[in-house]
Amino acid sequence: MNSIEIVKYLETKYPKELAYEWDNVGLQVGSLNRKVKTILVTLDVTKEVINEAIDKKADLIISHHPLIFKPLTSVAIESPRGWMINKMIKHDIALYSMHTNYDLAEGGMNDVLADLLEIKNSKLLDSIDGIGRFGEINPMNMIDFIQKVKTVLNLDSVRFIGTTNKVVSVVGVSGGSGSNHVGQAKKQNCDVYLTGDVTYHTALDCIQMGLNVIDVGHYAEKVFKKAVANDLETMFSEVTVIISAVDSNPYTTL
Repeated sequence: MNSIEIVKYLETKYPKELAYEWDNVGLQVGSLNRKVKTILVTLDVTKEVINEAIDKKADLIISHHPLIFKPLTSVAIESPRGWMINKMIKHDIALYSMHTNYDLAEGGMNDVLADLLEIKNSKLLDSIDGIGRFGEINPMNMIDFIQKVKTVLNLDSVRFIGTTNKVVSVVGVSGGSGSNHVGQAKKQNCDVYLTGDVTYHTALDCIQMGLNVIDVGHYAEKVFKKAVANDLETMFSEVTVIISAVDSNPYTTL
C-alpha cells in the first residue's frame, strides 16, 4: 500500500482546506511516495512517540497535533524538534498531521466526542467558526454526568465551572481549546459545555452568564487515536495500524 492512497482517503474525509489559517496540517516530515506496512496513530509527537515508532518499525506516523506549527529557523539535532526530525529521516518515517481540519470536519473530533457522550441528533455549535456540536442526552444530574465524562474519556479528574445542582439535558462539546465558543454554548441553551483549556477569566465570564463548563483539558482529544486507527483498519486491512501507547499528557494530578 502506498502512503499517498492512505492520505488521499484521509483528505477526502478531512480536507486540509478546512484547517484554520494559523494551523499547519498535512505532511510534516518525509515522503508519502513510498510503500507503507505499519502506521502509528498518536495525539502528540514526542521523543517517546518517535522511539515507539522506531521500535514498532512504523513507516508512517499520523498525529493530531502537528510537530511543526511555525516555520523552523534551524533543525539543530540538539533541540527536541531537531532530534525528532533527524530520527524520522534516519529511519525513513513520514509524519502526517490532521489538526483543525479533523476538528471541523463532519465525522471528526467533535462528532467522535458527541457519539461517546451519547448526544442525540447533534448539531453545529458555532456556525461562524464551523466548530463544536450540541444536542440532547437522556437527562441526568450534573454529578452523574461528570462521572460519565470521566469514565468515557478515561480521565482521573476534570475541572468544573458552575453549579452541580442542575439536571443535564442539553450538552455542548468542542474538542481542544474551546474558550472562544462559550457564548455560543450559552446561546444554544446548553446545560453544560465540555471543552479544554478554559482560562481563569473565561471561567469567571461563564459564572456570570450562568454557563456550566467541564474543562477536560487538551489531552481528552486522545479519542483521535482510536477513532482514526479503527477507520484505517477498516479501509486498509493490508496495513498494520498501531495506537500509540505513549501518555503525552504534560499534567500530573497530585
